[in-house]
Amino acid sequence: MLCGSPIHCSLLAFVISTLVFQVPQGHSAPLTVTAPPGPITVAKGEDVLLPCRFSPGHNAQDTEVTWFREQFLPFVHRYKWGQDQFGEQMVQYQGRTELGKDGLAKGSADLRIFHVQPSDTGNYTCFVQRGSDYDDALVELKVTASGSAPLMALERYEHGGIRVACRSAGWYPRPRVLWHDPHGRHLPSLSENATQDKNGLFAAESSIILTRAGNQELSCSVQHLPHTAGQGSALYVSDPFFQDAHPWKIALSVALVAVVTLLIITVYLLKIKGKQQKEIGKQQKEIGKQQKEIEEQAKELAWRRHAVPIEAGNVVLDPDTAHCELVLSYNGKSVKRFDTRRNIPDTPERFYPWRCVLGREGFTSGRHYWEVEVEDAGGWAVGVSREDVRRKIDIEFKPEEGIWAVGNWAGHFQALTSPDRIPLPKIKVPKQIRVSLDYEMGRVSFFSVDEEIPIFAFPLASFGGKKVHPWVWLGPGTYLEICP
Repeated sequence: MLCGSPIHCSLLAFVISTLVFQVPQGHSAPLTVTAPPGPITVAKGEDVLLPCRFSPGHNAQDTEVTWFREQFLPFVHRYKWGQDQFGEQMVQYQGRTELGKDGLAKGSADLRIFHVQPSDTGNYTCFVQRGSDYDDALVELKVTASGSAPLMALERYEHGGIRVACRSAGWYPRPRVLWHDPHGRHLPSLSENATQDKNGLFAAESSIILTRAGNQELSCSVQHLPHTAGQGSALYVSDPFFQDAHPWKIALSVALVAVVTLLIITVYLLKIKGKQQKEIGKQQKEIGKQQKEIEEQAKELAWRRHAVPIEAGNVVLDPDTAHCELVLSYNGKSVKRFDTRRNIPDTPERFYPWRCVLGREGFTSGRHYWEVEVEDAGGWAVGVSREDVRRKIDIEFKPEEGIWAVGNWAGHFQALTSPDRIPLPKIKVPKQIRVSLDYEMGRVSFFSVDEEIPIFAFPLASFGGKKVHPWVWLGPGTYLEICP
């Protein structure tokens, strides 16, 4: 079962905290939600049905269905207490969604979206809950738009030929412009460009040089992917158009006289200044070498200044705090999330329903760091947490709740700041990450061990004298190990 983003997990806690955690004795099977493995593709302006199946089926009055995108609230569509709920629906979906209620009793929670737009492209989560049991599944939607037929135009004489442009607008996603000769062979373009308008649609343009010795006949096609249907146009340029394609012939005789004169002068000057040029080149090479060494030293010093605190923390994960789907190694140095819930006591210290675990030892002073290595299958987040962090009721992963962390979910690497998260698109998602804590300064910072660069530093905070522990959240199938 996918937990989703940390916000998803926190909002599920609100739902679960209002219900009884123990499953009645008569419950025959856990709730399971499934969706098609591949993407759903639909043309712009059409209606689309996002499939979602759950089992076992049951009375629609007892079933709650919520469709959402990256975060639980606001949602795309919600059905609860036997009717649709529109109070916190996303603005862009208002009046455009419909849940197939007739199929709920048979295990169907399909969502219909009317008049889809390019902005509707993305991942949708189908979340189904009945009593204290719940599950979810992911559905990917791809919206396409086929634009206008390509317009081909002769622009100007260039490089001994004629520059030909091909333009088309109204596409989504970004299309490719392809050139072909009369035999269907691909021709390389001189340039290619695409722009996106306020409606999210792309206009594409490409150019090529057409020569009489080459292909006077060619075609242009615009399509989303090679070997898929698209729009095309063809063009043939007759011989008379090439008569003015070589204006350089008229000026060639005059230019040759000037070139010969300049060549004689250049040879003379090179003989006089040859030794000086050679010495200058040698000096410039030496200066460049020294500059490179200085830059490398500065880079190394910057990395060490930011990334090497005083004391390496010996982090061991605490099994008494681990969610029932997290399995720790015997030495507490690694953890993996499984779909199966272990039958262990639900103590006040244990996280539920969030798939989290704390380090056994906390810190109340000093500067510390530790490194973790992640095998990412379904998302992760690492950082620190105050000892008094809430573990059983509604919570968001942010400093106000006592959590300072960065993480990766659904392909988005980000810092879990408040009120909004900060995307980190320019930083490659690290496999090995360093967490640094300066308790007295109130600083929590993160570094990529893979690239030896800082990732993010939270604003200075006050921990109020409370103990601060290493903290981890894992998505489905993800494995994390504390590095030696």
